[in-house]
Amino acid sequence: MPQYIKVDNNGAVGTITFNRPEVLNAFTPELLSEVADALNGFENNAEIRSVVLTGSGSSFSSGGDVDFLEKLANLTPVEIRETVYRYFGEAAKRVKLCRLPTVAAVNGPAVGAGCEISLACDFRVASEKAMFKEAWIGLGCVPPLGGMFLLPRIVGLTKATEMIMLGTKVDAEEAKRIGLVNSVVPANELLDTAMELAQRLARAPRYAIGVCKEGLRRGMESTLAAEWEFNIYAQSMLLADADFAEGVAAFKEKRAPSYK
Repeated sequence: MPQYIKVDNNGAVGTITFNRPEVLNAFTPELLSEVADALNGFENNAEIRSVVLTGSGSSFSSGGDVDFLEKLANLTPVEIRETVYRYFGEAAKRVKLCRLPTVAAVNGPAVGAGCEISLACDFRVASEKAMFKEAWIGLGCVPPLGGMFLLPRIVGLTKATEMIMLGTKVDAEEAKRIGLVNSVVPANELLDTAMELAQRLARAPRYAIGVCKEGLRRGMESTLAAEWEFNIYAQSMLLADADFAEGVAAFKEKRAPSYK
């Protein structure tokens, strides 16, 4: 039973809620280990088709726990690798590489590692109270969980440079304007909006959604020629799947498809 997160199944949608509201859902290795385990569980559950990540209370996550960060100053580089990157890095990778589509329901500040975890999600829905900040420069370090790769590809190099090198805060409305989030909604509508999006994703053909995720991820670091080759292989597999036949039949019969 997880101690630091809440894990729920709502039909075809799995939900992970960071649950340390007393410290604004600050991350520890233990909490992020539970996140990785929960994602593994969802991927191995054929009934779960999409995942929502959010925070309890007023914050998505304030980033690394202060007590944990204080201990890092006394660790060797090897020990840091075995704590920060074993747990923090693994959680970010598990979110980004999850075969299921992921939605970050950003209910408040997403700072440091909290910002990076939100960037690793496929979609970001923000409350009007949301705020994003790459706070690493203020600690004399850099975003290590993928932010320096992902953020420029999401918002462009100019804004990403500002957020990373100056630690500039981005509120919800600016986040929508620069493409950092998909939508901004009133706080009391956030979870319903995120769940509606997750349910829509859950109704899509599971294998095709997974290939879309892989293709978009590959496209950020590959070449057009290589991706044409990948797409031929991927599409040939999908066209042989029962979901394709169901999609064609539904289109022909003018009804909603029922993917298996």
